Amino acid sequence: MDYRERITGLIEQINPEIVDLSIERKRGTPPSQVSSEFLTNKEQGDWAEKTLMECINQNSRNCIAVKYGRDDDIIAGEPGFREFYERYQDELDSIGKRPDLLIFDRRDFPYGQTDISHWDNDILDKTVPLAKCGIEVRSSAFLMAFSQ
Repeated sequence: MDYRERITGLIEQINPEIVDLSIERKRGTPPSQVSSEFLTNKEQGDWAEKTLMECINQNSRNCIAVKYGRDDDIIAGEPGFREFYERYQDELDSIGKRPDLLIFDRRDFPYGQTDISHWDNDILDKTVPLAKCGIEVRSSAFLMAFSQ
């Protein structure tokens, strides 16, 4: 059983009261401007992603972390942003949200680079299924503490 069959099997077990996958995704509309809070959060996220990737790659003999998620620097209001945003929406409709990082066994990833985010889809279609897992990185400037 390949990973796609395993994922399909897992998806079929999800209770539709929790996540109803039959509901069609609403396509986003391009924002017209960007806030300073957005830019700050983006920079924090990029830093967290890079830090985690470097930590894995410097400390693991068997695994390699590879950048897969998009992090284009174009922002709302810049020339070409609308076209970029529409291409991103097309990608979301076809494959969904890419995880920020993919983790491979080093022996399965002989490419000598750690950024595949802009590779052609035909190469990604052959490479991505070899990943052991994907990681979505989130960061926050806020520390939340819970007590009972």
